[in-house]
Amino acid sequence: MNLNIVKYKYVYIIFSLTLMFLGIIFIFIWGLKFGIDFTGGTDLIYKINPTKVSALESYVTGKVPLASFEELTKNDYQIQTPPISQKKLQLFENEVQKQFNLQKPQSITTIGPTIGVELQQDAIYSIITVMIGIILYIGWAFKSVPKPANSWVFGSAAVLAMIHDVVIVFGAFAILGHFFGAPVDSLFVTAILTVIGFSVHDTIVVFDRIRENLNKKKSTKFSDIVNNSLMQTLNRSLNTSFTVLLALTAMFLLGGITIRWFAVALLIGIFSGTYSSIFVASQLLTIYDQYKEKQHGEG
Repeated sequence: MNLNIVKYKYVYIIFSLTLMFLGIIFIFIWGLKFGIDFTGGTDLIYKINPTKVSALESYVTGKVPLASFEELTKNDYQIQTPPISQKKLQLFENEVQKQFNLQKPQSITTIGPTIGVELQQDAIYSIITVMIGIILYIGWAFKSVPKPANSWVFGSAAVLAMIHDVVIVFGAFAILGHFFGAPVDSLFVTAILTVIGFSVHDTIVVFDRIRENLNKKKSTKFSDIVNNSLMQTLNRSLNTSFTVLLALTAMFLLGGITIRWFAVALLIGIFSGTYSSIFVASQLLTIYDQYKEKQHGEG
């Protein structure tokens, strides 16, 4: 069966632009729920008797503004506070332990607000650096691609598809953060970088097949070559993504709260990356070729 995927290229692009636009709107409306990695604060983990959980949650959120209370595993609970002085933190710990007859915290992690801002900046720089590196690499890797294709168009299409995936994940986490408290933290940044790598890998597989077919069938229409290349790589892309998604689903269901949102970010990103390599990056190549043909005809 040979589907004409390229025929509906504008539908795919409009759909993707709509999702990106909505994602950006959600980010502006609700913002992102940054974890203490980026905002600074203290993370305390206590072992708590279930009968005391409700009263402790009310006490914590009433005692410390902006504090959060969340179950990690059975009887293990996480209390996160915004940046407060060491004296206030010690007083808070003592009061909690005394009021609810708790042992000392199983772990305490404190990140200062200055370090949090630095980590936030480093995360942004790392994502931007990766994007620049990828467009340069693809431009170089596809430098021998035959006409009418252009190596830098290949690179730009791959990066635009990658930006699509990143925006989709950020937009999804604006929604998840608003309704379910999903944090944007160091693990989230790790997930984003992984999604970028997967997205580009999947796109390169398709692009490499397009290059091979361009060399074999120079007289064939470019859009037909792209469509044939997509059909030849479709099963591989879907099978690879399906196995990865199965593993991530297991991680989400069985991995516990500490990596739950990391798994969710990867699930969204891998799904989006598979879609973008087929329905965004490759379609951008055909749209550019169509534009060049139109220009040439007018000239």
